[in-house]
Amino acid sequence: MSKSNDRNLPRLVIVSGSFPDIACGISPYVRRIAERTAELAEFDIHVLTSADPTVNINLAREYQVHPRIKKWSVFQARRICREILDSAPDIVYIQNPTIKYCSYNSIVMSVVVPLLKRMAPAVRIVVMQHDIAVSRRIFRWRYRPMLRAADAIVVSNRRDRQAVLDQGVKPQNIYLAPFSSYFKLPKRCPKNKIAGRQNLNIPTDSICIAYFGFVHPDRNIDTLVQALGLLRKEGYNVHGLIMGGASAGSHEYYQRCRRLADELSLADHITWTGYAEEKQIIDGLAGADIFVSLPTRGADLRNTSIITAILAELPIVTTKNDRYYHDPDLEAMGCIYADARAPEDIARAIIKMIENPPEAEFLVRSRNKLDPERLWQQHIEINLRAYRGEKQKYSCEPV
Repeated sequence: MSKSNDRNLPRLVIVSGSFPDIACGISPYVRRIAERTAELAEFDIHVLTSADPTVNINLAREYQVHPRIKKWSVFQARRICREILDSAPDIVYIQNPTIKYCSYNSIVMSVVVPLLKRMAPAVRIVVMQHDIAVSRRIFRWRYRPMLRAADAIVVSNRRDRQAVLDQGVKPQNIYLAPFSSYFKLPKRCPKNKIAGRQNLNIPTDSICIAYFGFVHPDRNIDTLVQALGLLRKEGYNVHGLIMGGASAGSHEYYQRCRRLADELSLADHITWTGYAEEKQIIDGLAGADIFVSLPTRGADLRNTSIITAILAELPIVTTKNDRYYHDPDLEAMGCIYADARAPEDIARAIIKMIENPPEAEFLVRSRNKLDPERLWQQHIEINLRAYRGEKQKYSCEPV
């Protein structure tokens, strides 16, 4: 009998709108959590996810994936609860939000969790709250019923922890579990750099400026394109690498960025991968010289793409926004900041990195601070404490 069928173990049901190969940053997270927890053989693990044809149930090892939820809607809340309870859970671990319940469906878990708690009060409900601090403060109230009904809340960074505290959740019910990148990056060396560029047809003599993640207005890819145009005019042989496709509702923006590149005569100087596979991202980061990420609301160490770029030992140009948050941990990594909507400022920051890059030893030290094995082990341990209702072992000190 496999671990995933052993009812002598407490049953952990992970509820997520996304699982590979659904294009969503939560998908690889859920897979990693299920895999690493299954290795411990302490739980009978099941993943309840969307009835989406891209879900690959064959990825599961020592746990089971059930793509059953046809629609993540407030009006389907009772049906979603019944699906969860049909799995006979002892613990329910809910991912909030995912790409499947964003926009007007972003309150679905604020209906599901209180209802589920009323229907099955003995079941322990743990919520992994992703990126609550990214939303505007006035809109965070929509998560309050869910946060207060859950037995425990897990967050990945201090910014989100504070946002959860602001909703009236008791500190002892919040578990801070920092995590690292999902990608297994090869050693940074000239050989891998050449191979990465060859695989993506990046000119060997260029300065490669890379980005990966969804192409969305809040990521200011249009401004990055303009900055690349300015750098080319200044005589810098830069080549842009945009690894990622349009997020939901951003397809017109993606096309607008492509048209802008054509208008600036950059068609031969930017590579657009569209939705990028893991191999493309690994090759792209190996071949890149500088990583640029320009979120409007400012960056912090919850940005998986920035974490991955740090692990790839790349210099980083990004943004900060003191109106929302200033992440001292990120600043200690040697990132430099630029105005997300000012192409000239972005170009100047990139030139600074070109002409005065960080020391290789410094980049290695930054990478070591985010060692994936250490942080994922810590992340799993804290999740286990949340499942069991134990006190946190780790404090909220910087990573």
